[in-house]
Amino acid sequence: PRAEEHVPDRFHAVGQIHPETGLPVVAERFGWTSVFAEEIVSLARSDERIVGVTAAMQAPVGLQPLADAMPKRVIDVGIAEQHALTFSAGLAFAGMHPVVALYATFLNRAFDQVLMDVALHRAGVTIVLDRAGITGTDGASHNGMWDMALLAHVPGLRLAAPRDETTLRESLRLAVSIDDAPAVVRYPKGALPEPLTAVRRLSGGPDESGCGEEPVQKEALSPCAFDVVDVLLESLRPTGTARILLVGVGAMAPEAYEAGRILQQEDRAVTVVHPHWVIPAPAPLVAAAANADVVVVVEDGLVDGGIGSQLRDAVEGYRAAHTGAGGSPVFRRIGIPRQFIDTATRAQLMEDFGMRAADIAEAARIAADGVAGARTNQDLGTE
Repeated sequence: PRAEEHVPDRFHAVGQIHPETGLPVVAERFGWTSVFAEEIVSLARSDERIVGVTAAMQAPVGLQPLADAMPKRVIDVGIAEQHALTFSAGLAFAGMHPVVALYATFLNRAFDQVLMDVALHRAGVTIVLDRAGITGTDGASHNGMWDMALLAHVPGLRLAAPRDETTLRESLRLAVSIDDAPAVVRYPKGALPEPLTAVRRLSGGPDESGCGEEPVQKEALSPCAFDVVDVLLESLRPTGTARILLVGVGAMAPEAYEAGRILQQEDRAVTVVHPHWVIPAPAPLVAAAANADVVVVVEDGLVDGGIGSQLRDAVEGYRAAHTGAGGSPVFRRIGIPRQFIDTATRAQLMEDFGMRAADIAEAARIAADGVAGARTNQDLGTE
């Protein structure tokens, strides 16, 4: 029927709706998506190069407002993610800046195109991954858990994991300014969390980068722009106390923050940070991790090969390059295990995988007590 031809995504994007209005019963589940939808229209109005690309998911991924405002600036390639990425690489070389919006799990279909058609040729393509991380009741196939572990292997690619509305908008603006490499912005399904205000912000590396400890206003693509790390909580304690660094990746920043508050109440030395861009590992984050005793990375993605693994490797490289700098921190990586996830609510699955604040605090507590115990034994051995 003609009506169905006009809304093709309704064949595979039907959720629970109100019987009278036809609107989603849980409208807030589009919170993150609605921010993207609003921001991409604003960006497109100010930059005529920007064009949206979708694989038969125009409304669900948030490109409908752009299509309504500028019909010629959104291209639906159908259920063909591979073609969407190759096509976007071509658009980039023709002077456009394509923004490919996908569900995170569907990027798996197009990894070869990201690697060989976009990254290899240094095409300026922005990839926006909706429904990243645990999606819960959408089923095992729809959990967007693979992207960070996969994309960490792509040379030149940068990936942002915002924690709230403000950092999502900042990440999108920076991503579309990159014209010589792929940039990825990922966010989860669901309502936006309450904003978390940083107590201070680090930008740039500790030495040769020259960025200093606060953000600097340089050219749009200064390396400092990708090295921004927000300190959300900082509780300093006397020398000798195990120093704990909690790294909240993207949407896991609120849980890391709450875990930090628990540890702070226990009079522990704890710092909670949120890096805006996580691939590659930001220089100040690597330096901070190298100088901590315990590093706990919490991510809404695959633990094996994920951001925690990448940071651990980066710290090892940092210590090798800076002889005598930093120590050998104990790493704890918290996230999604390597398995197909059962269908359940996001809250239940996070609890099952130890991704809640209390579990994060417990993991940090055990590791810190182990470090303190080892120090005590060393002191006794020298007496």
